[in-house]
Order: sequence, then C-alpha cells, then structure tokens
Amino acid sequence: MNLQLRPYQSAIISSVYQSMVTGHHRPLVCAPCGSGKTVIFAWLARQTQLKHKTVWFLVHRRELLDQTYEAFRLFDISTENIHIGMVATVANHLDRFPQPDLIILDEGHHASAATWRKIISAFPAAWLIGLTATPCRLDGKPLGMIYDDLIIGATTDDLITTGYLAKYKYYAPTVADLSALQRKGFDYDQDQASEILMKRAVYGDVIQNWHKYADGMQTIIYCSSIKHSKATASEFRMAGINAVHFDGDTNSAERKEIVQRFRDNEIQILCNVDLIGEGFDVPGCWCCVLLRPTMSTGLFIQQSGRALRPMPDKTAIILDCVGNYVRNGLPADYRDWSLKTSIKPQEEYSDGGMLTVRQCPYCYYTFKTGPVVCPNCGELIKSTRKEIENIQAIELQEITEHQQKMNRIEVGRAKSYAELKAIEKARGYRPGWAYFKAKARKYKV
Repeated sequence: MNLQLRPYQSAIISSVYQSMVTGHHRPLVCAPCGSGKTVIFAWLARQTQLKHKTVWFLVHRRELLDQTYEAFRLFDISTENIHIGMVATVANHLDRFPQPDLIILDEGHHASAATWRKIISAFPAAWLIGLTATPCRLDGKPLGMIYDDLIIGATTDDLITTGYLAKYKYYAPTVADLSALQRKGFDYDQDQASEILMKRAVYGDVIQNWHKYADGMQTIIYCSSIKHSKATASEFRMAGINAVHFDGDTNSAERKEIVQRFRDNEIQILCNVDLIGEGFDVPGCWCCVLLRPTMSTGLFIQQSGRALRPMPDKTAIILDCVGNYVRNGLPADYRDWSLKTSIKPQEEYSDGGMLTVRQCPYCYYTFKTGPVVCPNCGELIKSTRKEIENIQAIELQEITEHQQKMNRIEVGRAKSYAELKAIEKARGYRPGWAYFKAKARKYKV
C-alpha cells in the first residue's frame, strides 16, 4: 500500500522540516489521539533512510512495537536502516544498533524518564523528534528540558469536524462520593479510590449506566487498581456481559490474544488500569468508561481518546463515572500547551462565575457551558446555587470597584479644605483625614 498523507499530516511534516531549518534540533510534535502519528513517523523515517541515514524508531510498549512493525509492513517500507525497538531494551543495549542520525520517539511525553534520557544523552549529535497527543509529563510539568521546539498540529476538534475522528457524547453519571479522596504524589490515591469504587451499589450503577448509554458497544474500562479492574470484569460477566481484565503482568502472548479477540468482537469489554492508552488503535472501540479518578490532564486525554477512532456513522460514548471532566475539561477542549510552563488544571468556574463544563441533571450529558437547554435531552438548564452566588459576588465587586473609583474622583475634584472636610464627614473618615489631605495639597486650613 502506498503511504499517502492526509493534509494535516503533511502540514506537520512541513512544520518539522521548518523547525529544523531554523535551528531546532529536538522538536516535539503535538497531534491528537487517533491522528495517525505512526504514519507520520513512518514517512519521516523512510525519507531519512532514502538519504542513507540511520533511524531509531523507539516505542515503550509491546503492543506499540507490534503496531509499528505492522505499519511499516503495510506501507512496504524497508527497515534496512530503520531500527525499531523498545526503549527499555535499547537503553540496556545501546551498542546493538548502528549509531543513529535520527531518533524518533513515539509517545514522546515520556522522554524525561531516566531510561529515555539515557538514550538521548548517549547520542547528543543525533536529531530527535518526539510525537505525542499530550506534550507534558503525566504530572503536568513541561518538557523544555528535552525538546527545543513545540509543533502544534490540528486539534481534536479540527479532526472531529473534518471527519478524521469520531464525534462523541460525554456523560458523567455519579456512581460514588469521591469528595474525601486524598492526593498521593501528583495524583489521587488510587488504592483509596478502589476502596470507594469497589462496592456492590457502585458496580450496579456502573453496569446500569453502561446499559443505558452504551449497551452492546465494544468498551474499554479504566479502573483504579488491578484488584478493582479484575472485580469490575467479574461483575460485568456475572451480568451476562463478556468482560476480560488484563494488565502489565499478563504475558505477551495472552495480551496479544486478548486484544485480537476484542478486535474480533469476541470480547465486549476490556478492563485495565493504565495499560490501554497511548497508541492503542482499535477503531471498533465505541465506548470508554472512566473509573480511574485523575488530576493528570495527559492521562485523561490519552484514555478518553481511545474511543475516537473513526468508523462509519460512529458517535463514541464516554462515561465519566468519577468526575474527571471537572478537573480536566472535555477531550476536545483547546489546551494551551507549552514547553516552558505546566499545563493548568481546568478551572471549574469561568471569570463570569458560570461552570466551564456543565452536567445536565436529567440525563447526565456533559458539555461546555453556553446553551440554556441540554443539547442532548432538551431540558431547561438552571443555574446552580454556587453559580448564583458567584455572579452576585462578581456584581458586588463591580459595584464596589465602581464606587471606589467615584470616591477617588470626588476627592480629586475637591478644591478646598472645606470640601475635603465635607467628604470626611460624609464617609465617616477618621478626624484629621481632611486636614492632612489639605496640607499635602497646600490648601489653606
């Protein structure tokens, strides 16, 4: 098959070349989940090989390695001077391949990890290109210590509009009270989250909501722990739905078999913790269920984006049962990525006091604030008590600021000690205020 680039992929490659021409040595490309990053990498690798240069194409998971080999085979790209490998293996055997002229890093947001940096520092003269949907560390910190230029491609919203990604509906039914959930490191304590979410009533609500919004759909469920994931798969099976758990300890052959059975619709639901995320390409996945509360915008985007691979007439369903949208926004939101500053958490309320993302109390459809009726069910959306309080506080602040401004103008216009004395009396200022103001202005007192 000929390797044909989509317009936005060609634009990214042009931007990479322009970046290098203007003196950058390590650009990081930001392209959404499902935008075909492997195709972009394959094209760059082939063009470099045609110049008789050596390319290292590195991934960090076995599934991504298999997908990369398949892509190169599909596009009939020779790998004579292209060496595909896993980061962990290559880092321990740096002399296994010829010295690289170009290193391409799949899911390049991991590049600050010690294993990745070992490879990068071993070949300082090599060009380096990273590609990711989330150009920040999982804790939100920037990657400027690794990369020297950030190239932003088409956004998720752009690709949904042009049909390169699937449309989606986002529902956020509450299944448990997570208000007492504590932090552990940069994210939530997932062991505590598991304890809260592993309750019979919670499982019942999750399964009920899946039937309501995504019944029959191929689904990936993200859980808080391996124990939670195994239990969730078991509960779905007891409800008559073919669900399977797998994790990093599942042997490679079994993992490959499970993924293939999911692709073949033999397995309806895959339960995991963080295993299915970056680069997992299964267009047949129509639904993602989020049961892993996170403050990591990067992790949120990687997981929720798994359902957005396009198929004819597809509208993906994302069930956020743990309120991740409050902290991270919606999957297609615009984000101000940077190599210098950390990604900012989603603000729950706008400058105008309104919720930035609103949940319909009737159908749980979740959307950007704006419509006065739910875009999904048509019910009238009323302002919450907190929004009303916010708006009243803003109005009071505006009145206060306006009054302060008028007070300053009135004082500025006072032309005598008598006028200042009148202001002092009217406003209840301390005795002597008018006297010192008048003396400072050299008024007669």
